[in-house]
Amino acid sequence: MIRTILKNKSLIWAAAMIMAFTSCYDFEEINTDPTRLTNIDASSLLTQVAFDAGRRSRSYGTIGNYIGQYWTNTSLIDQRHRYDFRGSDSEAVYDVIYGIRYDIFDLKQRAINEGLDDYLAAGLILDVYLTNYLTDVFGPVPFNESVQGDQLNFTPKFDMQEEIYRANLDSLDKAYGLLETRPGGNFIRGGDPFYFGDNEKWRKLSNSLKLRMLMKMVNVDPSLEDAIATLINSGELIASDDETCAIIYDGRFGLEPANATGTAGSVALAETFAELLHETLDPRRPKMAALGVDTNGDTINVDNGGNPIYLGVPSGEDPDIIREFNGLAAPFTGLNGVTAPSVLLSYAEVEFYIAEAILQGYVTGDATMHYEAGIRSNCLWWGVEEDEIDSHLAKTNVELSPDKEVALNQVWRESYINFYYQGYDGWLNFRRVRFPEFNIGSAMLTDQIMKRMVYPPLLKAVNEANYTDAVNRLDKGDDLLSEGWWSK
Repeated sequence: MIRTILKNKSLIWAAAMIMAFTSCYDFEEINTDPTRLTNIDASSLLTQVAFDAGRRSRSYGTIGNYIGQYWTNTSLIDQRHRYDFRGSDSEAVYDVIYGIRYDIFDLKQRAINEGLDDYLAAGLILDVYLTNYLTDVFGPVPFNESVQGDQLNFTPKFDMQEEIYRANLDSLDKAYGLLETRPGGNFIRGGDPFYFGDNEKWRKLSNSLKLRMLMKMVNVDPSLEDAIATLINSGELIASDDETCAIIYDGRFGLEPANATGTAGSVALAETFAELLHETLDPRRPKMAALGVDTNGDTINVDNGGNPIYLGVPSGEDPDIIREFNGLAAPFTGLNGVTAPSVLLSYAEVEFYIAEAILQGYVTGDATMHYEAGIRSNCLWWGVEEDEIDSHLAKTNVELSPDKEVALNQVWRESYINFYYQGYDGWLNFRRVRFPEFNIGSAMLTDQIMKRMVYPPLLKAVNEANYTDAVNRLDKGDDLLSEGWWSK
């Protein structure tokens, strides 16, 4: 049944996309669409929304991996690693997220009408997750006047990033309050592909998403240090591997997987990522990429110690420079060479935030314990054996340094590695902490690492006045180098 629902919903979504640039939809026209299912229940909508939101966390296909300097394209055709974008690249983020928000609006309305607090809370959490992405990527975006049902506002105003973030914190507090554990059961209609109706895990997801937000916001609002400490001390954060928020494509719910893209012929590891992995001879390397070999199958590149080098190519360089590299490491097209699960927020990510917060003095605790727990979790995710992990943690340059600044760089290194296949997250975290050092290639269209994506071109045509107002509030206009609110 769910396959039929998803198929028909995709038709509805396609129709809704006509109005995506104004982030609101003509519900009267959609309601007269003969293909539309008019009796989709909350459980089916939750499955649809969770599936779509999950894919967004590591998708936008190769774009996020290029921007995050995890991959570089070697075909000399796709030049997005040097910020040579197409208009459709912005649309791939903007349109799709507003399309999912339409379904979230529907989910929340049905949950309110039917008294389903759990489903309403899930909708609130997923909407926060997606709108954070929107404003982090673009800056000001339609928010308060967007996705308002049948009010038919085709020219919504743009809201500033700080306003959206603070409103989203309130939404997470509301969601947390709605997620009470009841003797009669939770998510009684099913449809939860993340936690299978476990409200406690949803509450932890809500708090963990809040922690992600606060760790960005504290850059510009130091008063939030106390809020970070309170959240960590609450003990209600994602605290184990089985609480990682991800969709595992195992056939349940009728959800079809979305393979990561990239082939050995056109994509290689970016030097930024590859060199970080080589620093510690990371045991995840053979799980993440294929080693460059010659026609006899022998390793082409080795270091002075005889260790194989998973060679990466610098991001943003001229094609003539890229051609000079031989034996590049080609990323696998998914986790362990198969379909990659879609991760929204992992246990490892939370552990690295806690370790960082301890090192920064926001909260007391054992930074080493949380740092090592994060590494172990991500290594296990990639299929590294326990004994290999133990050996890795014992390496001198992996053991957490007693020097605060060195230790912070170690935590940020592991955070960056953890975001592999979540390319946009790696780039956003770079904007937060300025680590690792990204390559500014000689052929990049800017002389700095990009700070945002430009708006989709059609926005100017369909919502010119509000688009112009938003652009005027950006320090460099609708440009890749305009500053974000919380970015360093």
